[in-house]
Amino acid sequence: MSDGTFGDSGSMFGRVEPPSFGSTLRRLRERRGVSRERLAFGSGVSISYITRMERGDRDHPTEQVLTAMVRYLHKVGPVTPVEYRHLLELAALPQHPAAARGPIAADVPGILAAHLPHPAAYLDRYLNVLAANTAHLRTFPGVGEDGNYLRWMLTNPAARAVLPAWESDLRRAIATLRGVMAIVGEAADDARLLTEFGRFEIFRRMWTEEHYSLTGAPTVMRLRDFETGEPYALLWQILRDQSTQMYPDQPLFIVGLPTASRPGDRPVGS
Repeated sequence: MSDGTFGDSGSMFGRVEPPSFGSTLRRLRERRGVSRERLAFGSGVSISYITRMERGDRDHPTEQVLTAMVRYLHKVGPVTPVEYRHLLELAALPQHPAAARGPIAADVPGILAAHLPHPAAYLDRYLNVLAANTAHLRTFPGVGEDGNYLRWMLTNPAARAVLPAWESDLRRAIATLRGVMAIVGEAADDARLLTEFGRFEIFRRMWTEEHYSLTGAPTVMRLRDFETGEPYALLWQILRDQSTQMYPDQPLFIVGLPTASRPGDRPVGS
């Protein structure tokens, strides 16, 4: 049975919506079997207040009210720190213009080349590949032409060839996109990308599975050489402005370094 990765139009399914505070609160509540009445009583607010929040008909709550609601939901079923942070981000969304794939600064190619033989690239918040060195393009064959990591993972057969944990990596990429959209706020390109990716059943399913906050912590990724099939691992480091918000004009710089987990781990192209 197909997972909808290649060619599933998804026209019979509902739209994939950008993350919102109301829909996220409702999902957390319903997954715990908590009615609006119970949540209202347990957090000290009115039922109509929660109803309007979940429908998006009123402003987001204060942190005090949000904390009271999360505390009650946590008693019924654990609310993870990531889920709580996701709610906090959604409750105070700044509005910014859409990210643009504009021209790359003149010094970027030199920076990328300086990291060879390690793969390195610049991404925007939508996981578009703004620039990448040759090692990065060898690590993820076809990503330069596809132009976007999620598009590459969903549509390019090479993705499954080089990613032994393809489904886990896809889930992390989707959760990352959702988390960054929550931080930055809704923009015109959000709807365009969600319409494009929402035609894949696996994307729609994973979109509502979990939340992820972009912290910049190193991540180990298992890989397979596209030409030889040899397995190896890279430790990906995300470098960005360490401000409290993710802005569209702040590209992510990622670099993959060999791990020390096995003697066979080595930089790409060595």
